[in-house]
Amino acid sequence: MTKTLPTRRRDFDLLRVCSMAAVVYLHTAAGALRQSPDTALWHFSNVFASLGTAAVPLFFMLSGSLLMSSEKTADPAYVLRRRVPRVLVPGLAWSLLIIAFIWVREGGAAALPRLLALPYTTVLTPYWFLYALVPMYLLSPLLKRMVDNLERRHWNYLMGLWVLVTLGLHTLRFFIPEPWNGLVTENITLGVSLLEGYLGYFLLGPWLDGIRKLPSRGLLWAVFLADWAVIALGTWGMTSAKGWYGEWFSSYQGLFAMVLAASIFLLVKSCCGGGRGSGRRLVLLSSCSFGVYLAHPLAIKVVEWAWVRLTGGPSTGIPSQVCIWLAALAACVLGVVLVSSVKPLCYLVTGQTFSTACAESNLFSLFRRR
Repeated sequence: MTKTLPTRRRDFDLLRVCSMAAVVYLHTAAGALRQSPDTALWHFSNVFASLGTAAVPLFFMLSGSLLMSSEKTADPAYVLRRRVPRVLVPGLAWSLLIIAFIWVREGGAAALPRLLALPYTTVLTPYWFLYALVPMYLLSPLLKRMVDNLERRHWNYLMGLWVLVTLGLHTLRFFIPEPWNGLVTENITLGVSLLEGYLGYFLLGPWLDGIRKLPSRGLLWAVFLADWAVIALGTWGMTSAKGWYGEWFSSYQGLFAMVLAASIFLLVKSCCGGGRGSGRRLVLLSSCSFGVYLAHPLAIKVVEWAWVRLTGGPSTGIPSQVCIWLAALAACVLGVVLVSSVKPLCYLVTGQTFSTACAESNLFSLFRRR
Protein backbone atom coordinates (compact mmCIF):
# COMPACT_ATOMS: atom_id res chain seq x y z
CA MET A 1 0.00 0.00 0.00
CA THR A 2 2.80 2.41 0.79
CA LYS A 3 6.02 3.25 -0.96
CA THR A 4 9.29 4.82 0.08
CA LEU A 5 9.30 8.60 0.21
CA PRO A 6 11.55 10.28 -2.35
CA THR A 7 14.15 12.75 -1.19
CA ARG A 8 12.39 15.97 -0.28
CA ARG A 9 13.64 19.53 -0.26
CA ARG A 10 12.69 21.31 2.91
CA ASP A 11 12.80 24.75 1.29
CA PHE A 12 10.47 23.68 -1.53
CA ASP A 13 8.00 22.03 0.84
CA LEU A 14 7.98 25.08 3.10
CA LEU A 15 7.42 27.43 0.15
CA ARG A 16 4.57 25.28 -1.10
CA VAL A 17 2.84 25.23 2.30
CA CYS A 18 3.21 29.00 2.77
CA SER A 19 1.93 29.65 -0.75
CA MET A 20 -1.04 27.36 -0.11
CA ALA A 21 -1.98 29.31 3.03
CA ALA A 22 -1.46 32.63 1.22
CA VAL A 23 -3.76 31.69 -1.68
CA VAL A 24 -6.55 30.81 0.76
CA TYR A 25 -6.03 34.16 2.51
CA LEU A 26 -6.07 36.10 -0.77
CA HIS A 27 -9.55 34.82 -1.60
CA THR A 28 -10.76 35.16 1.98
CA ALA A 29 -9.75 38.83 1.99
CA ALA A 30 -11.02 39.58 -1.53
CA GLY A 31 -14.36 40.93 -0.32
CA ALA A 32 -12.84 43.23 2.29
CA LEU A 33 -10.42 44.70 -0.26
CA ARG A 34 -13.35 45.77 -2.46
CA GLN A 35 -14.70 47.94 0.36
CA SER A 36 -13.64 51.40 1.52
CA PRO A 37 -9.87 51.75 2.17
CA ASP A 38 -10.62 53.78 5.30
CA THR A 39 -11.09 50.83 7.65
CA ALA A 40 -8.65 48.84 9.76
CA LEU A 41 -9.87 45.65 8.07
CA TRP A 42 -8.98 47.01 4.63
CA HIS A 43 -5.46 48.01 5.67
CA PHE A 44 -4.90 44.67 7.42
CA SER A 45 -6.14 42.81 4.33
CA ASN A 46 -4.02 44.95 2.02
CA VAL A 47 -0.80 44.35 3.96
CA PHE A 48 -1.16 40.57 3.99
CA ALA A 49 -2.70 40.29 0.52
CA SER A 50 0.33 42.22 -0.75
CA LEU A 51 2.56 39.57 0.83
CA GLY A 52 0.34 36.86 -0.67
CA THR A 53 0.99 38.31 -4.13
CA ALA A 54 4.01 35.99 -4.29
CA ALA A 55 1.96 32.82 -3.78
CA VAL A 56 0.91 31.99 -7.35
CA PRO A 57 4.28 32.96 -8.91
CA LEU A 58 5.95 30.72 -6.33
CA PHE A 59 3.72 27.81 -7.33
CA PHE A 60 4.81 28.26 -10.96
CA MET A 61 8.46 28.61 -9.92
CA LEU A 62 8.35 25.46 -7.79
CA SER A 63 6.69 23.50 -10.59
CA GLY A 64 9.39 24.63 -13.01
CA SER A 65 12.21 23.82 -10.60
CA LEU A 66 10.93 20.34 -9.86
CA LEU A 67 10.12 19.43 -13.46
CA MET A 68 13.36 20.78 -14.89
CA SER A 69 15.39 18.84 -12.31
CA SER A 70 13.76 15.49 -13.17
CA GLU A 71 15.16 13.35 -15.97
CA LYS A 72 11.67 11.92 -16.57
CA THR A 73 10.51 15.31 -17.84
CA ALA A 74 12.54 14.82 -21.04
CA ASP A 75 10.24 11.92 -22.02
CA PRO A 76 7.10 13.29 -23.77
CA ALA A 77 5.27 10.00 -23.33
CA TYR A 78 5.84 10.05 -19.56
CA VAL A 79 4.67 13.66 -19.31
CA LEU A 80 1.51 12.97 -21.31
CA ARG A 81 0.76 9.72 -19.51
CA ARG A 82 1.62 10.66 -15.94
CA ARG A 83 2.10 14.37 -15.34
CA VAL A 84 -0.51 16.19 -17.42
CA PRO A 85 -3.37 14.02 -16.08
CA ARG A 86 -2.34 14.86 -12.50
CA VAL A 87 -3.38 18.44 -13.18
CA LEU A 88 -6.07 17.92 -15.80
CA VAL A 89 -8.10 15.16 -14.13
CA PRO A 90 -8.66 16.77 -10.70
CA GLY A 91 -9.13 20.19 -12.32
CA LEU A 92 -11.88 18.78 -14.52
CA ALA A 93 -13.41 16.82 -11.62
CA TRP A 94 -13.66 19.91 -9.40
CA SER A 95 -15.02 22.02 -12.26
CA LEU A 96 -17.75 19.45 -12.97
CA LEU A 97 -18.57 19.28 -9.27
CA ILE A 98 -19.06 23.04 -9.13
CA ILE A 99 -21.18 22.97 -12.29
CA ALA A 100 -23.31 20.27 -10.63
CA PHE A 101 -23.85 22.58 -7.65
CA ILE A 102 -24.89 25.36 -10.01
CA TRP A 103 -27.29 22.96 -11.71
CA VAL A 104 -28.90 22.06 -8.38
CA ARG A 105 -29.15 25.65 -7.12
CA GLU A 106 -29.87 27.59 -10.32
CA GLY A 107 -31.03 25.02 -12.86
CA GLY A 108 -29.74 23.66 -16.13
CA ALA A 109 -30.09 27.01 -17.93
CA ALA A 110 -27.33 28.44 -15.72
CA ALA A 111 -25.15 25.32 -15.57
CA LEU A 112 -25.09 24.30 -19.25
CA PRO A 113 -23.31 27.45 -20.53
CA ARG A 114 -20.65 26.96 -17.84
CA LEU A 115 -20.14 23.38 -19.00
CA LEU A 116 -19.86 24.30 -22.68
CA ALA A 117 -17.44 27.13 -21.87
CA LEU A 118 -15.03 24.96 -19.86
CA PRO A 119 -12.42 24.62 -22.65
CA TYR A 120 -11.81 28.39 -22.65
CA THR A 121 -13.31 29.84 -19.45
CA THR A 122 -12.78 28.86 -15.81
CA VAL A 123 -15.81 27.89 -13.81
CA LEU A 124 -14.30 29.75 -10.83
CA THR A 125 -11.80 32.60 -11.08
CA PRO A 126 -9.06 30.88 -8.98
CA TYR A 127 -8.99 28.01 -11.46
CA TRP A 128 -7.26 30.18 -14.07
CA PHE A 129 -4.10 28.71 -12.57
CA LEU A 130 -4.89 25.35 -14.18
CA TYR A 131 -5.32 26.89 -17.62
CA ALA A 132 -1.84 28.36 -17.33
CA LEU A 133 -0.21 25.28 -15.77
CA VAL A 134 -1.36 22.64 -18.27
CA PRO A 135 0.37 24.26 -21.28
CA MET A 136 3.57 24.52 -19.23
CA TYR A 137 3.40 20.80 -18.52
CA LEU A 138 2.82 20.11 -22.22
CA LEU A 139 5.90 22.16 -23.12
CA SER A 140 8.04 20.77 -20.29
CA PRO A 141 9.83 18.01 -22.35
CA LEU A 142 11.01 20.66 -24.82
CA LEU A 143 11.92 23.08 -22.04
CA LYS A 144 13.84 20.33 -20.26
CA ARG A 145 16.02 19.65 -23.28
CA MET A 146 16.55 23.38 -23.75
CA VAL A 147 17.43 23.99 -20.09
CA ASP A 148 19.87 21.06 -19.96
CA ASN A 149 21.85 22.54 -22.84
CA LEU A 150 21.79 26.21 -21.91
CA GLU A 151 24.97 27.86 -20.75
CA ARG A 152 24.54 30.31 -17.90
CA ARG A 153 24.94 33.30 -20.20
CA HIS A 154 22.08 32.02 -22.35
CA TRP A 155 19.98 31.51 -19.24
CA ASN A 156 20.70 35.11 -18.25
CA TYR A 157 19.79 36.33 -21.72
CA LEU A 158 16.48 34.44 -21.72
CA MET A 159 15.42 35.69 -18.32
CA GLY A 160 16.64 39.18 -19.18
CA LEU A 161 14.31 39.24 -22.19
CA TRP A 162 11.36 38.31 -19.98
CA VAL A 163 12.21 40.84 -17.28
CA LEU A 164 12.88 43.74 -19.66
CA VAL A 165 10.47 43.18 -22.55
CA THR A 166 7.51 41.78 -20.66
CA LEU A 167 7.68 42.75 -16.99
CA GLY A 168 9.71 45.93 -17.45
CA LEU A 169 7.60 47.52 -20.18
CA HIS A 170 4.39 46.48 -18.42
CA THR A 171 5.61 48.23 -15.28
CA LEU A 172 6.82 51.37 -17.07
CA ARG A 173 3.47 51.87 -18.81
CA PHE A 174 1.84 52.56 -15.47
CA PHE A 175 4.17 55.44 -14.62
CA ILE A 176 4.00 57.15 -18.02
CA PRO A 177 0.78 59.08 -18.83
CA GLU A 178 -1.10 58.76 -22.11
CA PRO A 179 -0.31 59.17 -24.93
CA TRP A 180 3.39 58.92 -24.05
CA ASN A 181 3.05 55.41 -22.62
CA GLY A 182 2.76 54.26 -26.22
CA LEU A 183 6.54 54.64 -26.39
CA VAL A 184 6.93 51.65 -24.04
CA THR A 185 4.10 49.53 -25.48
CA GLU A 186 5.54 46.71 -27.54
CA ASN A 187 3.93 45.43 -30.70
CA ILE A 188 2.21 42.11 -30.11
CA THR A 189 4.64 40.36 -32.48
CA LEU A 190 7.61 41.63 -30.44
CA GLY A 191 6.14 40.91 -27.01
CA VAL A 192 8.00 37.66 -26.38
CA SER A 193 4.48 36.29 -26.16
CA LEU A 194 5.63 32.81 -25.22
CA LEU A 195 7.02 34.26 -22.00
CA GLU A 196 4.43 37.00 -21.60
CA GLY A 197 2.02 34.81 -19.69
CA TYR A 198 3.38 32.84 -16.75
CA LEU A 199 5.96 30.67 -18.44
CA GLY A 200 8.58 33.16 -17.33
CA TYR A 201 7.93 32.22 -13.69
CA PHE A 202 8.09 28.55 -14.65
CA LEU A 203 11.64 29.16 -15.92
CA LEU A 204 12.55 31.65 -13.21
CA GLY A 205 12.40 28.88 -10.59
CA PRO A 206 15.14 26.68 -12.08
CA TRP A 207 17.18 29.75 -13.01
CA LEU A 208 17.20 30.96 -9.41
CA ASP A 209 17.78 27.44 -8.14
CA GLY A 210 20.89 27.27 -10.30
CA ILE A 211 22.54 30.24 -8.60
CA ARG A 212 25.59 28.85 -6.83
CA LYS A 213 26.45 31.79 -4.60
CA LEU A 214 23.33 33.31 -3.07
CA PRO A 215 23.15 36.99 -2.09
CA SER A 216 23.54 37.68 1.62
CA ARG A 217 20.49 37.11 3.79
CA GLY A 218 20.63 40.74 4.87
CA LEU A 219 20.29 41.88 1.26
CA LEU A 220 17.51 39.39 0.57
CA TRP A 221 15.60 40.54 3.65
CA ALA A 222 16.02 44.17 2.62
CA VAL A 223 14.76 43.54 -0.93
CA PHE A 224 11.86 41.43 0.32
CA LEU A 225 10.67 43.95 2.93
CA ALA A 226 11.14 46.96 0.63
CA ASP A 227 9.22 45.34 -2.22
CA TRP A 228 6.43 44.21 0.10
CA ALA A 229 6.13 47.79 1.35
CA VAL A 230 6.04 49.16 -2.21
CA ILE A 231 3.21 46.80 -3.18
CA ALA A 232 1.18 47.55 -0.04
CA LEU A 233 1.69 51.33 -0.12
CA GLY A 234 1.25 51.52 -3.88
CA THR A 235 -2.01 49.59 -3.72
CA TRP A 236 -3.25 51.86 -0.92
CA GLY A 237 -2.35 55.00 -2.85
CA MET A 238 -3.88 53.76 -6.09
CA THR A 239 -7.08 52.60 -4.40
CA SER A 240 -7.46 55.90 -2.55
CA ALA A 241 -6.89 57.89 -5.75
CA LYS A 242 -9.09 55.81 -8.06
CA GLY A 243 -11.87 54.94 -5.63
CA TRP A 244 -11.70 51.24 -6.47
CA TYR A 245 -9.32 48.46 -5.52
CA GLY A 246 -6.26 48.71 -7.75
CA GLU A 247 -4.26 45.53 -8.29
CA TRP A 248 -1.63 47.02 -10.58
CA PHE A 249 1.20 46.93 -8.03
CA SER A 250 0.44 43.27 -7.37
CA SER A 251 0.11 42.29 -11.05
CA TYR A 252 1.89 39.04 -11.84
CA GLN A 253 3.08 40.62 -15.08
CA GLY A 254 4.81 43.45 -13.25
CA LEU A 255 8.26 43.70 -11.74
CA PHE A 256 7.07 44.06 -8.15
CA ALA A 257 5.42 40.64 -7.94
CA MET A 258 8.44 39.01 -9.59
CA VAL A 259 10.93 40.65 -7.22
CA LEU A 260 8.82 39.67 -4.20
CA ALA A 261 8.52 36.04 -5.30
CA ALA A 262 12.21 35.79 -6.26
CA SER A 263 13.42 37.27 -2.97
CA ILE A 264 11.22 34.90 -0.96
CA PHE A 265 12.40 31.93 -3.03
CA LEU A 266 16.07 32.75 -2.43
CA LEU A 267 15.55 33.70 1.21
CA VAL A 268 13.87 30.40 2.05
CA LYS A 269 16.51 28.52 0.09
CA SER A 270 19.23 30.35 2.03
CA CYS A 271 17.62 29.63 5.41
CA CYS A 272 16.15 26.16 4.87
CA GLY A 273 18.07 24.66 1.96
CA GLY A 274 21.33 22.80 2.24
CA GLY A 275 19.90 19.40 1.51
CA ARG A 276 17.88 19.09 4.70
CA GLY A 277 14.85 16.85 4.35
CA SER A 278 11.29 17.59 5.39
CA GLY A 279 9.54 16.23 8.45
CA ARG A 280 6.41 14.14 8.15
CA ARG A 281 4.02 17.00 9.00
CA LEU A 282 5.62 19.34 6.48
CA VAL A 283 5.49 16.64 3.78
CA LEU A 284 1.79 16.04 4.52
CA LEU A 285 0.88 19.72 4.27
CA SER A 286 2.98 20.23 1.17
CA SER A 287 1.46 17.20 -0.56
CA CYS A 288 -2.03 18.53 0.21
CA SER A 289 -1.35 21.89 -1.46
CA PHE A 290 -2.81 21.15 -4.91
CA GLY A 291 -5.95 19.62 -3.45
CA VAL A 292 -6.31 22.59 -1.11
CA TYR A 293 -5.94 24.97 -4.05
CA LEU A 294 -8.81 23.24 -5.83
CA ALA A 295 -11.04 22.97 -2.76
CA HIS A 296 -10.53 26.37 -1.14
CA PRO A 297 -13.07 28.47 -3.14
CA LEU A 298 -15.90 26.19 -2.02
CA ALA A 299 -14.50 25.91 1.50
CA ILE A 300 -14.42 29.69 1.94
CA LYS A 301 -18.05 29.98 0.80
CA VAL A 302 -19.16 27.26 3.21
CA VAL A 303 -17.26 28.74 6.16
CA GLU A 304 -18.62 32.23 5.42
CA TRP A 305 -22.14 30.83 5.27
CA ALA A 306 -21.62 29.03 8.59
CA TRP A 307 -20.20 32.22 10.13
CA VAL A 308 -23.33 34.17 9.18
CA ARG A 309 -25.55 31.44 10.63
CA LEU A 310 -23.58 31.32 13.89
CA THR A 311 -23.05 35.06 14.44
CA GLY A 312 -26.09 36.52 12.71
CA GLY A 313 -24.04 38.71 10.35
CA PRO A 314 -21.18 38.74 7.86
CA SER A 315 -17.52 39.08 8.76
CA THR A 316 -16.69 42.76 9.32
CA GLY A 317 -13.58 42.74 11.50
CA ILE A 318 -10.02 41.49 11.56
CA PRO A 319 -10.59 38.67 14.10
CA SER A 320 -13.52 37.26 12.15
CA GLN A 321 -11.59 37.39 8.89
CA VAL A 322 -8.64 35.55 10.42
CA CYS A 323 -10.99 32.95 11.91
CA ILE A 324 -12.68 32.35 8.55
CA TRP A 325 -9.28 32.04 6.82
CA LEU A 326 -7.94 29.54 9.36
CA ALA A 327 -11.20 27.56 9.40
CA ALA A 328 -11.30 27.34 5.59
CA LEU A 329 -7.62 26.35 5.45
CA ALA A 330 -8.04 23.69 8.13
CA ALA A 331 -11.20 22.35 6.49
CA CYS A 332 -9.40 22.06 3.14
CA VAL A 333 -6.41 20.22 4.60
CA LEU A 334 -8.63 17.87 6.60
CA GLY A 335 -10.86 17.26 3.60
CA VAL A 336 -7.92 16.46 1.32
CA VAL A 337 -6.43 14.10 3.91
CA LEU A 338 -9.75 12.26 4.29
CA VAL A 339 -10.62 12.09 0.58
CA SER A 340 -7.13 10.93 -0.39
CA SER A 341 -7.61 8.05 2.06
CA VAL A 342 -10.37 6.67 -0.19
CA LYS A 343 -8.70 4.92 -3.11
CA PRO A 344 -11.38 5.54 -5.80
CA LEU A 345 -11.46 9.27 -4.98
CA CYS A 346 -7.81 9.99 -4.30
CA TYR A 347 -6.53 10.59 -7.84
CA LEU A 348 -9.78 12.09 -9.04
CA VAL A 349 -9.82 14.83 -6.39
CA THR A 350 -6.12 15.44 -5.62
CA GLY A 351 -4.12 14.23 -8.62
CA GLN A 352 -2.07 11.94 -6.37
CA THR A 353 -1.89 8.20 -6.83
CA PHE A 354 -3.16 6.28 -3.83
CA SER A 355 0.27 4.79 -3.12
CA THR A 356 1.84 8.26 -3.07
CA ALA A 357 -0.91 9.57 -0.80
CA CYS A 358 -0.37 6.65 1.56
CA ALA A 359 3.26 7.66 1.82
CA GLU A 360 2.70 11.39 2.10
CA SER A 361 -0.73 12.91 2.62
CA ASN A 362 -3.58 10.68 3.78
CA LEU A 363 -4.59 8.99 7.02
CA PHE A 364 -2.43 5.97 6.28
CA SER A 365 0.65 8.21 5.97
CA LEU A 366 0.05 9.49 9.52
CA PHE A 367 0.44 6.00 10.93
CA ARG A 368 3.17 4.84 8.58
CA ARG A 369 6.31 3.68 10.31
CA ARG A 370 9.38 5.82 9.77
